[in-house]
Amino acid sequence: MRKELYSLFFLLVLTVVPALGQEAYKGQIFVTKQQFTRQGEMLHVNMNVDYAGIGLSSNQTLTVTPVLKSTSRNVTMSSVIINGPVRYQNAKKTNKKKNYRINIPVVLVKDSKKDLRSFTYKVNIPFEDWMEGSTLYIQTEESDKNGKNKHMYEDKILDGIQVSSDVASNIDVLKSSARIDNNLPLWVNIVTPVADKNKSLCLKGSIPFHGASNLENLSEEKQNAEIYYRLRDAVRSVLEGSGTTITSVDVKGFTSPEGDYKKNEKQGAKRALSLKNYLRQNRVSGKSPLEVTWIAEDWDSITSLVKNSDMVLRDAVLDIVNSVDVVKGREKVLMGLSGGTPYKYLAEKIFPQVCRVEYDINYSQETVDTSTGRLLLQTRPSSLNLSEFFAVANSYPKGSKEYNDVFDLAARLFPDSPEANINAAAVALTKKDTKLARKYLERFATLPIAYNNMGLLNLLEGNKDKAEVYFQMAAAAGVSQAKDILSYLRNNK
Repeated sequence: MRKELYSLFFLLVLTVVPALGQEAYKGQIFVTKQQFTRQGEMLHVNMNVDYAGIGLSSNQTLTVTPVLKSTSRNVTMSSVIINGPVRYQNAKKTNKKKNYRINIPVVLVKDSKKDLRSFTYKVNIPFEDWMEGSTLYIQTEESDKNGKNKHMYEDKILDGIQVSSDVASNIDVLKSSARIDNNLPLWVNIVTPVADKNKSLCLKGSIPFHGASNLENLSEEKQNAEIYYRLRDAVRSVLEGSGTTITSVDVKGFTSPEGDYKKNEKQGAKRALSLKNYLRQNRVSGKSPLEVTWIAEDWDSITSLVKNSDMVLRDAVLDIVNSVDVVKGREKVLMGLSGGTPYKYLAEKIFPQVCRVEYDINYSQETVDTSTGRLLLQTRPSSLNLSEFFAVANSYPKGSKEYNDVFDLAARLFPDSPEANINAAAVALTKKDTKLARKYLERFATLPIAYNNMGLLNLLEGNKDKAEVYFQMAAAAGVSQAKDILSYLRNNK
């Protein structure tokens, strides 16, 4: 085939292909060996087209156009013109006189029916996610010697196309996937978090009055004892940690609004004092400060519980709570609403959930050594700070399952920490899990400590130019791995 017949957009290569495949154009065209390969942001489409059985007359032209379609999207690819012999010669003369080349490839239908006529169709189009699983169609359009349209046909060729990823050709400086595997553990950047000498922590808990605890049926003295034992056990669990010191214990009681508000308020103050004296006498917080308060009518919790309930007249109840002051008969107004039905729901379903004792055990903990950190990782990982996670991770062989798992867990426990997410992304990159790595990195892509790993992510995704920009910025920020990668890329161009 003459050079002037080649497209500016794709290459038509004459080849011999057996007439087996999906039929198009009244069964006269066969399409085989369809391949869809993603390289970075481009989709490479490759297929063989056999037109040996085509029945065009000398003056006819057939325009062949592949199309990808989904339920809501479609893209039309470059066309190929198949000319009968007379039309082919006429087109050549016309174009020669006009002194320009057509940019649609032209295929000549030879006179001899014995010739096997076929070509390889290749085209590159921008990739979009919807193309995965889309349908390939071939549209064919006949026209006569006057260029008038006669018939249009559309044939389904392949349903649910599968797009493969050619990482090796995307990153032309990396000659094989084995080389990627060997280099990634050396190229990723693990960020060292700032170590804390001491850390402030808090253990929170709640003791309900109703339900399994059965506190509502106990006397005040027995309630105090039960609350003390629960707090004592919680304090002991904190002190089991290495280097922990209780700094304060805060206890707050909550009751429902049954009865007169002023009486409830006085009873709440009295109840708080009684509990505080009991806890202090039994030294639940040791020498650390102990604070006990009481909320006589916890309307904030009631409002929240009502909003999330399916009770009848819910909005009316909320309007009363928001508009009638507690000292001006809020509870009585609720009792009078709709014959008392909503209030009965409150008394049975909402008020029991309000009655409770909440506590905050505040404590400090010295930075633990690696062996203690490993133990805490199994029992109470939330008690470790980020620098301790880093130390524990590095106590395992780099790239081991334990090493990777610690960094993954740190990112889940510290979701807003740049260091935790960048390190978890580094682990994902060593596994070539670009989707997970991007999830970790995207929020922190503008931070200098993320530049190197962002470069690797783009490199694995096939965006080499963008990757080099990140590596250059990382190298300027002093990341040694980025300098090594840039040197490697230069030497392997």
